[in-house]
Amino acid sequence: MIIVLLKIMFNFILTMVCFLVPKSRKYVIVGGWEGKRYADNSRGMYEYLCAHKNQLGINRVFWHTKEKEIYNKLKKEKKDVLFGYDFYSIYWHLRSKVHIIDQNPRDIIGILSVRCIRINLWHGFPLKKIGNYRVMEKRKSCWYKKYASAGFWQDSYLLSTSEFTKDILSYAMGIKKEKCLVASYPRTEKLYYCKPIVKDRDQIFYIFYLPTFRDTNSINPILAADLVSIDKKFQELNIMFYIKPHFASMAQWKAAGKFTNIKILEAKEDVYNWLDKTDLLITDYSSVFFDFLLTGRAILFYPYDYENYKKKERGFTIPYNNFTPGKKVYTVEGLMQYILQIRENYEGYQQIYRQQYIWVNNKVNQYKKKADYSDILKFWQKC
Repeated sequence: MIIVLLKIMFNFILTMVCFLVPKSRKYVIVGGWEGKRYADNSRGMYEYLCAHKNQLGINRVFWHTKEKEIYNKLKKEKKDVLFGYDFYSIYWHLRSKVHIIDQNPRDIIGILSVRCIRINLWHGFPLKKIGNYRVMEKRKSCWYKKYASAGFWQDSYLLSTSEFTKDILSYAMGIKKEKCLVASYPRTEKLYYCKPIVKDRDQIFYIFYLPTFRDTNSINPILAADLVSIDKKFQELNIMFYIKPHFASMAQWKAAGKFTNIKILEAKEDVYNWLDKTDLLITDYSSVFFDFLLTGRAILFYPYDYENYKKKERGFTIPYNNFTPGKKVYTVEGLMQYILQIRENYEGYQQIYRQQYIWVNNKVNQYKKKADYSDILKFWQKC
């Protein structure tokens, strides 16, 4: 309790200091992935706000990063960008009324958000358990929780993509439903313009595989397979197979070797730079597939450790089989079999799962035809 009181005192003093610098909704701070990446919902929101500053009455939108590479890249593009904890960065955090993140307060200088409109875009509707779903009973709501949290981020607005996902996320994150905004995920902007394409053998068929992180960091069975033979088969069928591992298991994948039609993407790569060109998405428990539903393209599920993951790893917030519209395969052989089948009969595969696909899409994506950020942008309508 002493630590909690010290945190409250610190936030109170910081709030008094922040009153010395006038704030304005015309200035916005955006950051993501603890300042280490330029990606995901925060990137999508940043680029949208930069492109619509005049309509929204915004003067400047700043991206906050702790990586020099990102800082230099955005500087070269003549965008407003802040680096680390220097004076310039602290000053604009104090001046800006709206602070936006997609992970946690460390995405920006979160302790300086005490007098701000705080918006957490988050990074996906959770198929796997997070937050309150991972504890035996819901964490109790305490009066001091907000005031003891860094930058008062415990009391923030949270983005969800539908009324259904609002219920799940608000419980998981311990945030009141009235503080949940319903809008499109900014990272999905390009996906609304994608349509399924039936490709001939002479056209490249792009597959994107997104394996989920395991707390145990267990070995993926694909790594024990004959990747040389699989690569040759992909060359014959004009298939490009891209794999985006979690950074914690990157070393395992890099050790597998280099191939012609199997490519391992770097951990810093933004998944959403690849999804618009993807014909078939393969995953196990990644929530990215909920976004991919907007494209109408095929999804294949490879939950090779389903029972173990359900009982000993994260488990699920919703019934897995009900909310995964596609074939489930559990072995490398089964995976290869269905990749080849889908390559040969793309429309036939989609037809089998069409009704479930539509049902899940309706549940998790309120806006299916066009991106809509009106629930987020209402803060600038007051300017």
